[in-house]
Amino acid sequence: MSWEEQWPGEPYQVAESGRVPDASPFRVALKRSACEAAAEIETLRQTVGEVVSYESRADAVTKLVHAVDCPGLRFQQPAPNDPADVDAYLVKLREPEPTPESRGDPATGWTFDARAQQVGALAEALFGAYRWDPPPILAYAARDLEVDPDEIRVEVDDEPARVGGLDPEVEGQWHPDFSFVVRRRTASDPSGYEGPVLRRYLAEVKHGSTSFERHQRDRMERLAERGPRLDVLVIRVDLSGAPQSYDLTIRSVARDGLSG
Repeated sequence: MSWEEQWPGEPYQVAESGRVPDASPFRVALKRSACEAAAEIETLRQTVGEVVSYESRADAVTKLVHAVDCPGLRFQQPAPNDPADVDAYLVKLREPEPTPESRGDPATGWTFDARAQQVGALAEALFGAYRWDPPPILAYAARDLEVDPDEIRVEVDDEPARVGGLDPEVEGQWHPDFSFVVRRRTASDPSGYEGPVLRRYLAEVKHGSTSFERHQRDRMERLAERGPRLDVLVIRVDLSGAPQSYDLTIRSVARDGLSG
């Protein structure tokens, strides 16, 4: 089960009796984790589609949670900036991780599930791990500018300035994840560290299908209209093939030394 299926939003607090506030109609998106865990949910998805409607939230809870023999099925509400026209996601939650007290010795090894924040940071690390020439951006810039990759150098800034605040027509600010400055290598500067700037890219890195906040979209669209020397990029990174958990050991140097 991917991190996208595990964490599309905040969980609803659903009592065992199923008594929850009503809303009509109540639209529920059937997420992959729920379909894979319960054959009834997968059959429902194939029959009516990925979004199903009920007369109320209580009706949806009764039919999708309490009537299905699959522990761990829960409703999670969409994030405030989620563009999906649904009231809840039906997901299958993972079993909770052991408490620190119930785990064994950390020097022997612990296993943790990958969280959404970690996966997001991993997506950004694919670019921020480089100070110069991150392979995807180097390849993109070469194609965008119609030059050979050996003719340019890409400088990476992982702390670009915020955009906005002075435009009265657009609310909020956008803090790009990266700025990429593309410089041409010249005869006098074959390294390209100080070469002429061909283009600057401001980029937002999103993992999976994560959506944009309203002010982000407005600022990015406004900035993209300013001219050919500056471009705004949306980079979506698919990490579905990445491990869903990771193992580690933790040892105290004072107690265990540096061996092992």
